Amino acid sequence: MALGCAMRFVTGVLVLILVGAFAPAAECGDVKPRPPNVIIFIMDDVGMGDIGCFGNDTIKTPNIDRLAKEGAKLTQNMAMPMCTPSRAALMTGRLPVRYGVETPGRTRVLFFLTAHGGLPSSETTMAEMLKEKGYATALIGKWHLGITCEEENSCSDPNSQGFDYFYGHPLTNLLDCGNVSTIFDAWAKARGFYTKMKSSVVAAVAAAFLLKGMGVMSWKGVSSFILIALAANGLILLSAKATSLGCVMMENRKIVEQPLTYDHLTERLHSRAIHFMENHQHQPFLLVMSFIQAHTELFNMDRFRHHSVHGRYGDNLEEMDWSAGEILSSLKKLGLERNTLVYVTSDNGGHVEEFTDEGERHGGWNGIYKGSKGSTWEGGIRVPAIIKLPGVIPPGTVVSQPTHLPDVLPTVARVTGVKLPTDRLYDGRDLIPLLTNGSSEMTREFMFHYCAGFINAVRYMPKGSDTTYKLHYRTSRLVPGPHGIEGCFDSFLCQCVGPDTDQHDPPLVYDLTRDPSETKPLDSKDPRVIDVISKVAKAVSGHQGELPKPRDPWSAWFNNLPRPWGRPWCGNFPFYTCTDPYLEKFKSMKTKN
Repeated sequence: MALGCAMRFVTGVLVLILVGAFAPAAECGDVKPRPPNVIIFIMDDVGMGDIGCFGNDTIKTPNIDRLAKEGAKLTQNMAMPMCTPSRAALMTGRLPVRYGVETPGRTRVLFFLTAHGGLPSSETTMAEMLKEKGYATALIGKWHLGITCEEENSCSDPNSQGFDYFYGHPLTNLLDCGNVSTIFDAWAKARGFYTKMKSSVVAAVAAAFLLKGMGVMSWKGVSSFILIALAANGLILLSAKATSLGCVMMENRKIVEQPLTYDHLTERLHSRAIHFMENHQHQPFLLVMSFIQAHTELFNMDRFRHHSVHGRYGDNLEEMDWSAGEILSSLKKLGLERNTLVYVTSDNGGHVEEFTDEGERHGGWNGIYKGSKGSTWEGGIRVPAIIKLPGVIPPGTVVSQPTHLPDVLPTVARVTGVKLPTDRLYDGRDLIPLLTNGSSEMTREFMFHYCAGFINAVRYMPKGSDTTYKLHYRTSRLVPGPHGIEGCFDSFLCQCVGPDTDQHDPPLVYDLTRDPSETKPLDSKDPRVIDVISKVAKAVSGHQGELPKPRDPWSAWFNNLPRPWGRPWCGNFPFYTCTDPYLEKFKSMKTKN
């Protein structure tokens, strides 16, 4: 009997030990559960019709499609029409018009490395928010929110905006960085700008000689007048060509590659992302993987050339999906997949006007949605989006309610346990109630679609109704292009105001629930439509009343000009070139193989 009691005692002790060993960490009084990691994938210029799980059955995106099966697909997710304001909205949870990144009079994106138009330090970014919670933070790839300082301790670069580590391109992947053309050339050809420049010089010469013949001007005055005309046109061309000086790669605040080379670029980017995850696997982390693709100039590694039936653009998408898969595979190997929120989106719709001189399509596809990047038509602002959080978001969820990029920050705050600052208004909302139980609390009545600081369109979702209306006050003018595609082919990029747009008074009203392609505007004389227009007008007035005073248009425009004296360099005079040491690693690996 004594032996039996002893055996039962030992067995009981072993059971207690095993129970303690496998008990959740949360049951230990001094150990808290680790908050989830956050990985955000931002694609560049990828449209709703480009991704498999959003309806494309010819471009292969298996890794992104798998995320949609394992999480939630957002089918009415809105961005800004252009990349700089979209990225600012995602980082801050607030519309860029609230802090001067998007205002009337300023260029819609940053074209120059030394432009003073970046994200102001007064904004609290997602990275800053999570750093206070003990997160390691990194941004790999495209930044495009400025790198300069207005004054000491007031800088726009990633390290100053909460990211411990940055490796990537501070601007965007313009044609200027490749060997094809420049973004200015593409725009100039579409607008007949070079012809206009020549005509302006001819007109200046004719005017000068006319004034000389009338006795109003001397020969010295004629010479000065012609020289000024030539100098003005030359300055425009020089400024446009200066965009190529921003084609660099940076590691934190240091330029490590000048000029930018596409050799092994995709591998270099996601390898740095994986390295960051491996180094910080024992603490929560935020990783923003901001793809340089599929913005032109297009580039591919050898294994993805001629890979897609959609030419180089399709090759780019399939290479980008592979890159995302490499990161997700590493996350799984590290045992962190079950405790990581993953969000995938694009910064604006596809640029449908991107065709080479040979007629090959180099821009995105927006599916059934009208318009293109740069416009507030659905094709310019409706973007693919997927969000996954195992154990919280049911697999295979599909959300058709309107959401937008500012929602990401409040959602991340919710799942990581971070409190948002209370000294500012947020335009985003926490998506978790909507993603987990379809809560009607997420339904917002109005969503304002800005274009260059102007409200060109508004979404309206009446309370208690499943209908989504969209009102257009001003639209980008669309014309037929190659292969019957409709877009802003007269201007290359859709405009917000000016001669390439149409104003609407009364506004155009569409029922997006029944007409997502915006083909049949509702009758503006219908009492129901009149009521919708009236309610939206009142909401617009209220919204504009809470905004800060807009910047002076001249000041906003001036802040986007290049400042050669503030430009960072690498290498030695007079060449100022350098090669990324990380590239040499990949070259040597290729040689060994």
